[in-house]
Amino acid sequence: MVNNEQKLIPKNALIRAALIWETWVQTCYNYERMMGMACAHTFLPVVKYLYPNNKEKQIDLMTRQMEFFNVHPEFGSCILGLAISLEEEKAMGKDIPNEFITNIKTSLMGPLAGIGDTIYQGVLIPILLALCIDITRSGDGNIWGAVIYAVVMFAITYIISVGNFMFGYHAGSDAIMDFLERGILNKLLKGASIMGCMVMGGLIVNYVKVTCGLTVVTSGAEFSLQKSLFDAILPHILPLAATMGVYGLLQKKWTSVRIILLMVVIGVVGGFFNIFV
Repeated sequence: MVNNEQKLIPKNALIRAALIWETWVQTCYNYERMMGMACAHTFLPVVKYLYPNNKEKQIDLMTRQMEFFNVHPEFGSCILGLAISLEEEKAMGKDIPNEFITNIKTSLMGPLAGIGDTIYQGVLIPILLALCIDITRSGDGNIWGAVIYAVVMFAITYIISVGNFMFGYHAGSDAIMDFLERGILNKLLKGASIMGCMVMGGLIVNYVKVTCGLTVVTSGAEFSLQKSLFDAILPHILPLAATMGVYGLLQKKWTSVRIILLMVVIGVVGGFFNIFV
């Protein structure tokens, strides 16, 4: 962590670097370096303050930051803040090997990618989508659901990313490693996974529609499998079964195209024979 009284990088350059990371991080992927170009781009506002009159060291720093890197953009931004902090200490004369900075970035990629993917993809996005889709469906031509989703996601994304970036810069590697080693990561991932399962269960009930149209006539009475059996025993069991079936096919490495085609065939055949309505 950099001494607050001795800094080479002004605050406005740090903020600009954080905004560059969040804005452009996913615009220059490649299979060799993934986000390596984005890392180097993030250092553009700060490298001139680290080595103002040394072009060779600027080139060395930028080359080092272009190495392979891949992480969740918002939760992994603290790694970029940490890397800038370490580079600043190195520029101020502290003996920090180049390999140490690279190894720190590499070691933190996986854990922080796991946190970000779990919380964003499994909890935050589904909850926000469910709320905004309901708003959109509440009236004919209601566009506010889409507008609210875009604005809220934009705000949350930048707040989390810039906040984590600054945390990594000011707290340093010790604070991040302490967070990971104390088991907080595993507890956070477990809680997010449970919340994600609850969210997906709610989405299945609201947005997956599978209804059985079969009826059995006995002694003049009509017995509906859907109303008298499935709804009585476990409501929404068919949507759940359909969802878990798709999940099972994905686990067996089926492509999304094959699954969609299978669902179309089942829907057409089931509708023709009144199995599904």
